[in-house]
Amino acid sequence: MKAISTLAIAIIIIIVIAVVAAAAYFITSSSHHPSVATTTTPTIATNTTAPVTLTVVTFSGESANFIQYAGELFHQIHPNVQVEVIKYPFSEYIQKELTALEAHSSQYDIVGFTSTSALDVASYLLPLNQSVFNFSDIIYPQEDFGGLYYNASTSKTEIIGIAYETAVYLMAYNATIFDNQTLAQEFEQEYHMNFSPITYENWTVVLDVDQFLMSHHITKYGFLIDDHVAHGIIDAFPAVYGWYYFRNSSLNMGNLAGLPNYNIMFEGKILPGFNYPLPSFNSTSGVQALITYRELVSYEPSPSQIQISYDNLPEFFSQGAGAFLFTSQLSYINNSKDVLLAPLPGGYAETGTDFLGISKYSSHPQLALEFLQFLVSPKIQESAFLKYGKFPISKQAFLSLVSNSSLPSYQREWLQEAYLAALNATANPPNVPQTYPALIPSFNNEAFQFLTASQYNETYAMYVLQQAANAWIKALSS
Repeated sequence: MKAISTLAIAIIIIIVIAVVAAAAYFITSSSHHPSVATTTTPTIATNTTAPVTLTVVTFSGESANFIQYAGELFHQIHPNVQVEVIKYPFSEYIQKELTALEAHSSQYDIVGFTSTSALDVASYLLPLNQSVFNFSDIIYPQEDFGGLYYNASTSKTEIIGIAYETAVYLMAYNATIFDNQTLAQEFEQEYHMNFSPITYENWTVVLDVDQFLMSHHITKYGFLIDDHVAHGIIDAFPAVYGWYYFRNSSLNMGNLAGLPNYNIMFEGKILPGFNYPLPSFNSTSGVQALITYRELVSYEPSPSQIQISYDNLPEFFSQGAGAFLFTSQLSYINNSKDVLLAPLPGGYAETGTDFLGISKYSSHPQLALEFLQFLVSPKIQESAFLKYGKFPISKQAFLSLVSNSSLPSYQREWLQEAYLAALNATANPPNVPQTYPALIPSFNNEAFQFLTASQYNETYAMYVLQQAANAWIKALSS
């Protein structure tokens, strides 16, 4: 009996040690983002000799061209594997994907989507195990907005896609104006602030610079910002509002970026009795942001006559001090070598990244996973910028490019500033399913009324924000 007891004790000790070791491994492997649920991606052994075609579906453009290029490099390593990228116009691609996914078709192995279409396809994608990707190298705020799905019923976050490039909404400015030492001295003497955009700590400085440049007839407009009612307002307002949200703990409740999929336009926690967080912008912080936004718009064409949008902003750029824009717009600006970048005032940004996920109905899920790992590896990410002008998602790729002396100095400056901004790109609008059909139009229409009103004050600002918040609550509760 004594021998049996000793053996039993030994077995128990071994089991305890194994459990502790397993727990330690779990904690270590989850340390990059502890709120993300650990899941197991199904693995199917791939026949390494039989020919295989891995099919990616996404929208047409340079991103798709980059994915195809990476596919050709992947083929060199795996000669039996062909990567085929199916491209549809942006206005059609998501419906094409959904038609196949809803039919449980194995037609597509890898599915492309944007931040705002993420939840349309989420239920058809395999959850990705965090440990499969080197998240210490991936710029995680880019992953947050679209690559993550917050499951309110379990309070867990799941990874549904991997960001394969970086896109941030930040400040672009005309270097010929801000490198002018005479103008800098005049501004600093008059306003007692630094003229350089990389030093701006708040939105008040931007308004002072706008006023200075236009009153001295140096530029026709100030810093341009999107006020397009059909879509652009939902990008521009959160960019301004972020400054106030980050500093209001009663709104963010310790989650500075808000909850995944809801983001900063909602409170940072779900209150008891609700299955969604309440809107955050119908607050004093929201009022301050909306008034600031209105004042920024006052230094550009009147939105009653011409609305600044993603499409026409580049043509107005040369007439202003600069603009708040997505890095994807840089290539459309004339004389872009004279354009430099800075984060939004206070050192943050907004993101708008694209993603790839693996279809639940793929015949080659393990191979698809290997291709995604390859796509976000540092060397391939360097190629994304060098060949296609796409900012990388890999930190190592960013740093390697910044130190690449063969690149023009302005491009290295873009890379450096985009990298720093991307690390704190958390001022994001929501991407819950109700966003496009309900949240965007209800908010944009109310905000546009405020932007175009002949008279405005804090009371009116709170009224329009409350109207939008009521519409959001109705959309979410239904």
